[in-house]
Amino acid sequence: MITALVLAVTPTPTGTAQEPLDADLVTPGLAGFLILFFLALAVYFLGRSMARRVRGVNQRARLEEEAQAEREAAEAAAARRTEERGPGGEPPAQG
Repeated sequence: MITALVLAVTPTPTGTAQEPLDADLVTPGLAGFLILFFLALAVYFLGRSMARRVRGVNQRARLEEEAQAEREAAEAAAARRTEERGPGGEPPAQG
């Protein structure tokens, strides 16, 4: 139904000679340039923002890894101290 309506309203080309195209109707002109310029500007600033956020996420991940490594080292040192004390929690006898 809608297709029939669109086809009924669409004008059919008349004549066999092809008319030359007007350059002002074919080129995007100033409006097209401005739209493209502002889109490029928006992409630039969005990319900068994304890079800054990704850098922050990477830094937080690195700090968390370092903190985890420090916790594991502290736990390993505490386990070694516990093993050195021997049974009953007393240090081994010297001498």
